[in-house]
Amino acid sequence: MNDSVMFQGLARALSPATPPMAWPVTAWKSLFFDCPVAVSTHLQQFVGRQVQEQVELLGQLSREQNPSAFVTREAAFLQQSALAWSTELVAVAEIVQSKLLNATQAELPEDQPPFAKAA
Repeated sequence: MNDSVMFQGLARALSPATPPMAWPVTAWKSLFFDCPVAVSTHLQQFVGRQVQEQVELLGQLSREQNPSAFVTREAAFLQQSALAWSTELVAVAEIVQSKLLNATQAELPEDQPPFAKAA
């Protein structure tokens, strides 16, 4: 093989680990459709659960007679909610990472292990 930089680049570009030729379309679809839909679906489910928990707490607090217990329970809920949001943002980051990385990975045939050609 020629040692020219051009041939080395072509050899790398045509290696088995290269994404398929339609990868720009796949990346675009993943970036502008799959990823936002997955993130928005995940966040809508989370926000729905948080709103439901807040409504249940407000229903319980409406029967509370002690004002200090009212403030304490609401503060505890807000602390739990802040922790849940931080955990949720990590989950959203993982979704984004998986969606964006999946668009750049070459798809291997199901019957071929990842390093079959190296052996």
